[in-house]
Amino acid sequence: MKFPLIGAGRTLTAALLALVTWFAIGPAPAGATGTVTVRQSDGHVDVYQNVQLKIIHDALFVTTADGEGTLVIHRAACSYQGDLMVCFATSATLVQSGKTSPLDFKRGTAYVNESDAPLQLTLSTTKVPAHSIMLTFTTDRGTYVGITGRFDQVVK
Repeated sequence: MKFPLIGAGRTLTAALLALVTWFAIGPAPAGATGTVTVRQSDGHVDVYQNVQLKIIHDALFVTTADGEGTLVIHRAACSYQGDLMVCFATSATLVQSGKTSPLDFKRGTAYVNESDAPLQLTLSTTKVPAHSIMLTFTTDRGTYVGITGRFDQVVK
């Protein structure tokens, strides 16, 4: 499945790249599989199952199950809230059909739980499962992207 480079697809791509950025910082899990949910500003929703999440050289790579498109999230501003790593996305790039396109996004936050127990988000009832990542992202065009995944392996 390809990620479109224009319109609503571009917004989705930006959101996925934000997730990659969050995952790329610091000592983090090396690989995970997950689900990406994209809600366009017009209300249309797309769900991408079995996306591959990998960290290579301080960047998070989010690749569709068919390998047609990859979002690369570069370093993000991160800190810890207890044992939970919280990161703010700073830049992302779409790699598709041999072309690289930088993506603009409004805001994104990623949560990484490397522990063996679920961790609750501050001021929320939401918990991040053990050995998991959770990211939400909004683009300038109003597209919302949510990414969740569980680590396949952890390299420290």
